Amino acid sequence: MMEEKFAELEGLVFFNRFDEMLAVSNGISEEEHRIIQDAVQKRFPITFSMGIGVAETPFQAQLKASRLLQSKGSAQSAARQSVIASEGTVDLSQSQVELAHFDVNGITKALTDQSSAYQTSLQVMTLYTELMHQFKQHDALLFYLGGDNFMGIANGMSYEHIDSLLSHHRAKDLKLKCGIGVAHTARRAAELAAVNLDQIRNGNGEKPILATARL
Repeated sequence: MMEEKFAELEGLVFFNRFDEMLAVSNGISEEEHRIIQDAVQKRFPITFSMGIGVAETPFQAQLKASRLLQSKGSAQSAARQSVIASEGTVDLSQSQVELAHFDVNGITKALTDQSSAYQTSLQVMTLYTELMHQFKQHDALLFYLGGDNFMGIANGMSYEHIDSLLSHHRAKDLKLKCGIGVAHTARRAAELAAVNLDQIRNGNGEKPILATARL
């Protein structure tokens, strides 16, 4: 439900751990965050809290959000129940989100039809961990979407950075392709990234494709 509520406002939610999620919420006000919180808590017998961080890079934004939430007390304390921790109103109406959507080339032939289910998962998760570290080097974030798909919040990474990352993996067993989308909201950026990835899948090579849009 939380994913749906953020999506209605053009945001995007990623699972970090089973009890923890990270949302790209550019263009969503603090009051709208509270409306989402209230809607979820009314629907389900749970409470949850949010930290809202704003920074030049994705890693720094989530770091700030984490510290703001931690400043409210221990994760198990009553003081952290239903909290929204932020630095106050910030205008993100003109900010941009850069998302990079990756998938593995020919994973069915390379792994699914050759290795056991567990071995396939192990190799995909190993790739995921490596990509996470590579994104972290640029203060960016990367998440696993399932199957052989990954999505990076790539603000702070240039086209050349992503192309270099793809070149690095071309020398390995699991090669990648990537579509990039840039827009004022996460949902629109993700749509553009998916469209560009489909262009590559349809025979336009392995170079990352970049598109921008203004809403």
